[in-house]
Amino acid sequence: MNQKLSQLRSKLQRTQQEIDQLLSDFQGRLPLLPASLYTLQRRCGKESCRCARGQLHATTVLSYRGGEKPQTITPSAEHLEDLKQITDEYRRVRKARARLVRLQGQLLAIVDQMQKLRVAQGERELDKIRSTASHSRR
Repeated sequence: MNQKLSQLRSKLQRTQQEIDQLLSDFQGRLPLLPASLYTLQRRCGKESCRCARGQLHATTVLSYRGGEKPQTITPSAEHLEDLKQITDEYRRVRKARARLVRLQGQLLAIVDQMQKLRVAQGERELDKIRSTASHSRR
């Protein structure tokens, strides 16, 4: 039982260290934007255009779901790198949050197992005390 508790304590410590690392990830300075950048490729419709031969026109757009309804915005080329950084950062933070939720569940499960084992130890101690007390009354 003590070995099992020792293993659980080690597991608890490792899980807590991973949680601590994730928490430091949430302290970043970059803004977050819940949006996606992607490239649209389409034809313009002119018969003599290169897109009629299969070389489609490419435009990078930002799909943003803020406010009342989704928006698709065509940002200028000078803003693309900044937008990529803050949309990537948003996805990274969301992924870290999901990991944090899973780790917290694991942490609680470990704590519950440890509590159960320690209660069993306490009950054994109580049984010893009872048996000693009953022997001394005789």
